[in-house]
Amino acid sequence: MRTPQRSTQGVQPAARGFKKKRAPPRIAPGAGSYVSESNYFNRHWQDAYWGRHYPRLRAVKDRYDPEGLFFGHNGVGSEDWSRDGFQRLR
Repeated sequence: MRTPQRSTQGVQPAARGFKKKRAPPRIAPGAGSYVSESNYFNRHWQDAYWGRHYPRLRAVKDRYDPEGLFFGHNGVGSEDWSRDGFQRLR
């Protein structure tokens, strides 16, 4: 029985093109992101995940959770907590 041969033709050009295509913000600025499929260390998470709705969402959270008991990493209001979630900052 003969084993099929795989062609590697075009692998290198495809790999080089992949690096160029890894910058979605240039392709679709302000397109956002899913929190569960995100960069944990995104410094602009409020805009990336919540966009222009963040101020309104923050006001709702402050109204219904004034003590900030409920939070998640990069969730609305999480800037009031340390990155590890063990210390309240505000």
